[in-house]
Amino acid sequence: MSGLHGVETIELTTGTVAVQTISTAVIGLVGTAPDASGGVCASGTAGSWLLGTALDFTAKQEGRAGNNISVVAVAATEQSAQTAASLEGSTLMITLGTDERSQVNTTVARVIEVVNALGDSPVTVAVSPLNAEGAENNVVSPFSLTLSGGEDEAFPVNTPVVVAGALTQAGKLGAAGTLYPALRDIFDQTGALVIVVRAESKTKAKEAEQRAAVIRAMEALMESKGKTGYQPRILIATGYSEDDGVAKALETYAAKLRAVAYIDSPSMATPQDVVQRRASFGGRVELLRPRVSVMDDSGQTVFRPYSARAAGLRARIDYEKGWWWSKSNQDVMNITGLEQVDTFILGEQNCTANLLNMENISTIIRHDGFKHWGNRLCSSHSQWRFEPVRRTADVIEDSIQEAMLPYVDRPLDRDVAEDILGSINAYMRQLKNLGAIHGGSAWLNDELNTAETLAAGQLYIDYDFGPKSPLERLTLRAMINNKLALEELTV
Repeated sequence: MSGLHGVETIELTTGTVAVQTISTAVIGLVGTAPDASGGVCASGTAGSWLLGTALDFTAKQEGRAGNNISVVAVAATEQSAQTAASLEGSTLMITLGTDERSQVNTTVARVIEVVNALGDSPVTVAVSPLNAEGAENNVVSPFSLTLSGGEDEAFPVNTPVVVAGALTQAGKLGAAGTLYPALRDIFDQTGALVIVVRAESKTKAKEAEQRAAVIRAMEALMESKGKTGYQPRILIATGYSEDDGVAKALETYAAKLRAVAYIDSPSMATPQDVVQRRASFGGRVELLRPRVSVMDDSGQTVFRPYSARAAGLRARIDYEKGWWWSKSNQDVMNITGLEQVDTFILGEQNCTANLLNMENISTIIRHDGFKHWGNRLCSSHSQWRFEPVRRTADVIEDSIQEAMLPYVDRPLDRDVAEDILGSINAYMRQLKNLGAIHGGSAWLNDELNTAETLAAGQLYIDYDFGPKSPLERLTLRAMINNKLALEELTV
């Protein structure tokens, strides 16, 4: 029988948990970078340049794994031994041959021959170019070497990579393709966190294959959470999303990731063209009408798709104001003009900008600077068409879902049910105090929670919340009051 004379402490894991709001300003960018830097093979030099025995060893595979490779050359202990090589773990062992007096007689050329002939050798070896001419016949001395300098490819194909806040890391993408210019567009708006996926590059003559490669690369966005710790919430494929196939693929992944996709319109597309295209998309897509003029690195003015800047703007508003704010009527930074100007007259229903907005299409207006103009996704629902409403629902649903994981597999009883309700209701109060929602609450569903469902290990909890729609239409009613003149005269 156990006992205790004293004081003990037992930590309990019951009770409510704090619901943490998910990261919202995470951009998923898919595109091309044909000049992206590859990985670097680890390498090292053994021997002596002065003696003409220097050998350059290079890992066969690129990457940091090559930095673990060692090469050790030892003299054979017996007479008239043959030169040989074998792999022991990550170490390449070279046995240097000897003559009848047990003196090493292995030449530079013989080491190269033996190592390069070894099928499973992780390295290749060559004569160092710094050796004097005729070095192949010089006798090698025992040596030990660990390779170094190996670097992984910064942006492997079809792999999510985090670029955080600045173009420094993006330099390894090279200027060609769509990824580097899109990152520059994003960072013109804010120092966002971007999940970059590089698609396999094809030749210009194979545009259809290139679009297919971009679509295949989008699958990597689904792996982002597991590989980088971040789930993209704003999806773009700047330079390719004007294609319907690419745009529909973006929409598909937006639905899977609880994200929104920003889709560009083709260059010089008319308002009618854009409106007709809008009918192809649903409530997780924002269709962007404009192309924006910017100055490129050579000082020339070029017209760029707008989606990357729109994504950067969305991230900036998330940081500065909150994810429940609309990005409409907010400044778009570092653009000099528009490819096509949509007329805008405040209060005029028939101006082009307003007509596009009423068709659930966003544009840019010039009014005290260039501003994004439009709140709507491609949905006909009177409330779900607003991007802030859609994103508010995504944030709340994902945040609560993540926070509920600790309760899974606990005994299903009143205590665990009350803890779950308490956690959700506390989060709703927090969001209301933050100004993100009008309010919200959670409760047990009395109809669905039956003896049978509880026995089967299933608990139903309902919750509601009041998202804040953007003030899209403000109606000011003005009237004349002639009594004011009479009151003034009377005074």
